Amino acid sequence: MTASLTACVTDGGPTDVKGRSLKIDDKGSFTPTESRFNTFAFLKPSSDYITDAKQRNNGQGWMETIIWDSGRSFITIEFINIAWFSDSNERRFANVDIFTKLAKKFPVSKDDFVELDVISPRTKGYFAQNDKCIVGSFTKRFKGPTPYDNDRGLPDAVVEFGTCGDKFSVSPEEFIHKIDLITEDDKKNIASAFSNVNPLPGAKKLPLTTINGSWAGLVDEFSGSVTRETAAQVEFKFSLPDESAQCTGTAVNAQKTTLTGSWELECTNGLHADGIWTNRPGQNFVASGSDTEKRRVQFELRS
Repeated sequence: MTASLTACVTDGGPTDVKGRSLKIDDKGSFTPTESRFNTFAFLKPSSDYITDAKQRNNGQGWMETIIWDSGRSFITIEFINIAWFSDSNERRFANVDIFTKLAKKFPVSKDDFVELDVISPRTKGYFAQNDKCIVGSFTKRFKGPTPYDNDRGLPDAVVEFGTCGDKFSVSPEEFIHKIDLITEDDKKNIASAFSNVNPLPGAKKLPLTTINGSWAGLVDEFSGSVTRETAAQVEFKFSLPDESAQCTGTAVNAQKTTLTGSWELECTNGLHADGIWTNRPGQNFVASGSDTEKRRVQFELRS
């Protein structure tokens, strides 16, 4: 899901050929009270959480991830400080087919889906709950009105969560309604709740090193190597023995998000393919797309 922005704001720092910002600073782990958001107010005190934060363009964009259960449970929040997401981004999160892709990672059915369409605070998306798991994906407005004339109250945050564990201390409805920027009162309450919890570990930074995939009509399986050029861009290469070809490609983060992006590749025999990739906590970097003859290409980048 690619997030786009609306505002009289321009990004600094390096960009790719399509003008997308590549400047992402890894801020590492954070304690419950260091979070920009009140997320830990809705989680039971535990030392099992792993945290990781990133910022883009000196804090204009801020991203936090909390994972537990060996990566099977997660909360991710992406927030835009001085701008907001476009209405097309809202429409994507209001698309049940897109939510279904996330929900398939948890044993919930479409009968469990609940649509979110709240006027204040503006919230759009879906969540699902059964007796074992909860999962949700939505946009929401966190900050108040800005002085920009074209600020129509569009969302400035994207939230995704999923778990089949017991760490949530509230219902998904309460979490969705109350998740927000952290306040001083939140910090006091969270500090008290987590006072006996050891410092939380940071996410392990395992480098991406290999690519494994398939190319319909050409090869059932190919493999190769991966290198990271920047925090927002990776390069990969592999061979197609049956075609006597070498292929090289690039995957780049979408604008203002680390959860998805685009990729493209070229081969020495003239083949070209492109598509999109997604990345979720505890999972591999998964990509899919097609070549110029509409043959499906899919692969994973792994550590």
